[in-house]
Amino acid sequence: MRIEPIAFESLGVRSQATMVETKDLRIFVDPAVSLAPRRYGLPPHQVEVDRLKELAKKIVEKAREADVIVVTHYHYDHHDPGYVVPKEIYQGKVVYIKDPNSFINPSQGRVRAPKFLRSIGGLPKEVSPADGKEFRVGNTRIRFSRPVPHGADVRLGYVIQVAVSDGDGTVLFTSDVEGMPSEQHVKFTLDVKPNWIIVDGPLSYLLGYALTEEQLQASLRNLELVAKNGLSTLIVDHHVLRDLNYRIVLANLYGLAPSSGVKVITAAEFLNRPVEPLEAKRRELFKEDNRPARIPRDLASLLRAGN
Repeated sequence: MRIEPIAFESLGVRSQATMVETKDLRIFVDPAVSLAPRRYGLPPHQVEVDRLKELAKKIVEKAREADVIVVTHYHYDHHDPGYVVPKEIYQGKVVYIKDPNSFINPSQGRVRAPKFLRSIGGLPKEVSPADGKEFRVGNTRIRFSRPVPHGADVRLGYVIQVAVSDGDGTVLFTSDVEGMPSEQHVKFTLDVKPNWIIVDGPLSYLLGYALTEEQLQASLRNLELVAKNGLSTLIVDHHVLRDLNYRIVLANLYGLAPSSGVKVITAAEFLNRPVEPLEAKRRELFKEDNRPARIPRDLASLLRAGN
């Protein structure tokens, strides 16, 4: 099995795009990318926009190689109806999606999911709601969790988690569970017994606003629980990398590594690349260069044309 993080916060953008390749299939999970419209009261910096273009282009290239595309929920850093990433990436693919008609909040169920499905209409070979289901191709097994809350409650809707298994082991992609704050998030992990986990850490940068101290501590306890469950590698990224102090937030988790044998790293470190949380460094970027960013109005068209 080959696991390749494509776009993540540690690589400079909002995303959790990941390619998983087995001997039977190439599976692309959540091929989308975005930027925070405002952070510290500032718009995206040109460095962030350049990185967005770079990684969006890589998403397009990798999506062409995929046999299966998975959409775990309908937030724009996890799905794209053609705003940044061209909808043509879905041409001829088998697409497994979060059920748009069940366990979904109003903004995703009434607006985003229907818009997305209309945009890719006629392109995929197959589109199937995947909540709680299992699919097999050769020796590859793709299992989907039942819908679980996007974080500690259901205000932001629900996501589906994805486990891919072959003869080499199992990788679990948690999607947006914000560090596994509840037993619902942990259950699927314990059921599938993964060797590798790709998890979004807690929203520590919003502590006191969208996250309570109690929820943060619950997330950290559950992350430590799954880390002790026979893991080889725990990739912790996405939300928690929006916090410049993420290593302090995750200190106990990092402390487990020597005794438990689990490797706790970011997506960038998994790829042997430097950690570049550009959103979290937006103030610094504007201090160094205060020019306004130039954002292409139709980036998807540029990428479609191969530019």
